[in-house]
Amino acid sequence: MNESYRLGEQSIIAYLQRLANGVSTAELDVAALPAELRAVGEQLQKTHVILQQERQLLERNAYIDPLTNLGNRNGFDRHVEQLWRKGDPFTCAYIDIDHLKHCNDRFGHAEGNRYILGICRTLSETMEHDEMLFRIGGDEFVLISLSANETELEQRLEQVRAGLIEASSGGKAPMIASFSFGCSRVDPLAGDTRRQMTMDADRKMYRYKLMHRVQQPKDDDAPQRPIVDQLPCNDRVFQAISMSSETRYPFILNLDTGESQWSVNAVRDFDLPSQHPFNSLDLPSQHPFNSLDMWLARVHPEDRDNVRAELDMVINGTWHFHYMQYRVMDATGKYVLCDCTGYRLDGTDTEPGMYVGIIINRSLADTTDSVTGLGDIHALVNAIGEMRRVARKAGLIAIKIDDIAQVNARFGFDAGDRVLAECAACLVECSRGKGRMFRSTGPMFVALFDDFDPEETDAIAEEIERFLDSPVLFGPFEYQPPIRVATLHLDGVDRQPVSILNELKALLGKAVQVPGTKLD
Repeated sequence: MNESYRLGEQSIIAYLQRLANGVSTAELDVAALPAELRAVGEQLQKTHVILQQERQLLERNAYIDPLTNLGNRNGFDRHVEQLWRKGDPFTCAYIDIDHLKHCNDRFGHAEGNRYILGICRTLSETMEHDEMLFRIGGDEFVLISLSANETELEQRLEQVRAGLIEASSGGKAPMIASFSFGCSRVDPLAGDTRRQMTMDADRKMYRYKLMHRVQQPKDDDAPQRPIVDQLPCNDRVFQAISMSSETRYPFILNLDTGESQWSVNAVRDFDLPSQHPFNSLDLPSQHPFNSLDMWLARVHPEDRDNVRAELDMVINGTWHFHYMQYRVMDATGKYVLCDCTGYRLDGTDTEPGMYVGIIINRSLADTTDSVTGLGDIHALVNAIGEMRRVARKAGLIAIKIDDIAQVNARFGFDAGDRVLAECAACLVECSRGKGRMFRSTGPMFVALFDDFDPEETDAIAEEIERFLDSPVLFGPFEYQPPIRVATLHLDGVDRQPVSILNELKALLGKAVQVPGTKLD
């Protein structure tokens, strides 16, 4: 072997070592190689170029939404993480495209994609140079602005929305284009958290959707008219709101039609026909609202006249606020004490009159965890027992927050409670109304999902793990709780609740910990 060949081999080996060490800019001087090694060197360079292109494609697919070419959820998470490290304040807007499912169902997914792209294009045309738009879900987007404050961004988005509605209301477009939004201004250095940002913007977006819903034209292309024949809140949004507590039942009554909307917990605990139990039932009644008659039939006979009299005052507009404590028959046939707080929202030319409120089941209130607002271990055992009686397949997710004792010791019990409360808020958000959340014991939580496949359970578990990876601030100290997540799928709940909970604890013990901040 001559010296030139040996040096050429060494050059190739050094080149491959640099590539193996992640030096993507590594170069090989092919011209300096001996003639018998140049073909090898050229082939290595070509392979390197191909691998670089494939790597770039993979990176793009990991952070870019293929339909819109916007950043996806991973891209959004990465961008927000960078902003948080810098500590600069910014404004985010959570945007939800209205009626995308309707568009897909009626006109096909190709038209649905055009609907998405049209709204994205319009939003992009109004963005400033320091703003970025991300598609984090099918109909969900987030706009991040470094310069605009909350009021400025709200006004701009309102103008964009109005322009979309006007441009698509003439009958040429298949449907009226619109979106709902909620804005939140956050300052990482002031102690704001990602959880607070998300919940604040989500809450405002849901409220906006509730109050500004656009009705799509009927088949005869009738012009847009006031929404008097439907509730101003879709099931997805309403159930996300409803999951805040096992013992509190939100309700909405459309005063123009008598249609009511209830949480799944109310349907379960009071044996209501469905979440929209009344409008479709042709019940004989002297009262103009059959929905109220169905509820009043469950009220204790001794309380019924007083309840009806007060509700009549709300319905006719004499009162706009209602609070009353009375007895209601639950699904077991027993009368339970309930607190009802409700408000009348007067109708307008474009919006129906509504009666909205919360009913608190006092018989279950003692089973609510005071720190998180979730059901406690007793409520959890009862819920599993209920799933056992219906014998349906179920998905269960157990979550354990490690190091709570160390947080309590270093920062105080209020800090530990804050960590648990923020984790509970995260669980409720991730469930999106699909399941029930409980604080089992100490730092352990359990989520129950009725009639769930393993893939659905695993997907929500992954989302929980990703969202719980957000820091909690104690003054200037940033604390990221270490967590463990475990899933259990049952084709049928055929065991005692204690047995299932013990299995979940065992699975948690084997689960790999997602590391957090060390408090040693």
